[in-house]
Amino acid sequence: MPARNLAAIDLGTNSFHLIIVKVKPDGSFESLGKEKDSVRLGSGAGLTDVITPDATNRGISCLERFQKLANVQNAEIRAVATSAIREAKNKNEFIHRVESELGIRIEVISGYEEARLIYFGILQGLQVFDKKVLAIDIGGGSTEVSLGYQGNLLFAQSLKIGAVRLTDKFFNGDPIENSDVLQCKMFVQSMLTPLRKPLEEIGNDIVIGSSGTIQAIAQMIIAMKKEEPPRILSNYSFSQQDLKRLREVIDDANTLKKRTKIPGMDTKRADIIVAGSIILEEIFNKFNIKTMTVSDFALREGIILDTIKQWEDRGAPEDNLNNIRFKSVMNLFNAFPYEKGHVEHVTRLSKKVFDDLLSLHRCPLVAREYLFAASMLHEVGFGISHSSHHKHSAYIIRNSEILAGYNYDEVEIIALTARYHRKSIPKSKHSEFVRLSPENQALVKKLAGILRITDGLDRSRQSTITSIRAEVVKDKVNFFVKTKEDSDSTVEIWSANQKKDLFEAVFAVKCNFMIEKSY
Repeated sequence: MPARNLAAIDLGTNSFHLIIVKVKPDGSFESLGKEKDSVRLGSGAGLTDVITPDATNRGISCLERFQKLANVQNAEIRAVATSAIREAKNKNEFIHRVESELGIRIEVISGYEEARLIYFGILQGLQVFDKKVLAIDIGGGSTEVSLGYQGNLLFAQSLKIGAVRLTDKFFNGDPIENSDVLQCKMFVQSMLTPLRKPLEEIGNDIVIGSSGTIQAIAQMIIAMKKEEPPRILSNYSFSQQDLKRLREVIDDANTLKKRTKIPGMDTKRADIIVAGSIILEEIFNKFNIKTMTVSDFALREGIILDTIKQWEDRGAPEDNLNNIRFKSVMNLFNAFPYEKGHVEHVTRLSKKVFDDLLSLHRCPLVAREYLFAASMLHEVGFGISHSSHHKHSAYIIRNSEILAGYNYDEVEIIALTARYHRKSIPKSKHSEFVRLSPENQALVKKLAGILRITDGLDRSRQSTITSIRAEVVKDKVNFFVKTKEDSDSTVEIWSANQKKDLFEAVFAVKCNFMIEKSY
């Protein structure tokens, strides 16, 4: 892999973060610079409502500055959005404006994916690969809790409790009332309770905290204890008792003015530190944490590692067991292993057709991954219902937290490709399809067109069609199929002809199916 520069942008609820790195040929990287800006994208309108015009302007101004810094280093940009954008009703408008004005494509990731990337980021900063790591990351809109061991995620959960979110919910007055603090604590406890048992069953060797709130609390504890500030916070540890004492200091400072005077306080966080510190204290109490170690590395570094892995895996066979996306698809399939033989057979046919028709469909190579995933998962909906299993398959794919390594757009492409493998083709009244960008709508049509034909070619579920070869001849696509000896493929050919409508429409060709003799 050639050396190249990469810029990772984390679009958080409270702050936007940038890291620019030089990626070396061996896959390692060194930092060329970091920046952050307190954008407060999730403040002012409620996290589940909209991104306000002022917040949008702050976000774009920040991203423009980050882009200039990346351009100076000739760095490719990967921008990932979390809670505030993930939940905003007008997220598409914000994303479109950023892309149209700056040319930056924003990936919206799930809470599970955020937790996964944070864990991988932590692994880059601390020597904890061989330990069971309980990772806690308190953001502005959500808190990510993950437990990993040797690079494998054993547990991950994203909770809608963040420092900005709970400040908006409980602490709108100044001074802060004791009753508000109590209500906030009870709310956080209710959110954490379901996680206690599974985390206790797995256990951990070390607890690591990352990102702004925890780093700010660590700085305040250092100041409170009159310790010499470390050059970097990574590997600094504080105890449950340290946190308890700091919480008492924060509660005593019941006005914003008083909190800004607390030693070690980041004044930009003075208004949200009450909620953030309550979240952390209740996590310590609920999960019986005695000591937490701080990590300077988090989501940004996880994005860097994930991108490097994508570069390394691009073009590799999708059965590469180091490929997190492949493993996540197989995990979801194994959770709903319906029609296993049929699914695997259709997947083989789909990949062959995709490869044979590269000159026709002109899809990017990553689309082969999407087609693989949709083919493997197109029948998982049988676990809910037979008659509308294509719709249920899309629902399961869309809402599963097992799929790792994919952003929201990619999950939606896979879900809709699986959804359109039978029955209706994409229509303007299908809201999920219409919400896709025009480019992704076209991609879904192409991939679903292929999947409909290959699914039709195994109508009997007997793998009667043993192989397929597709070639383009002017305005026709000829599919040459070989069949099992002494088998009747009439039903398969009939079914493929019934399901070729989308393929013919999207590629403006006619399809012919011909049987070749096996020798």
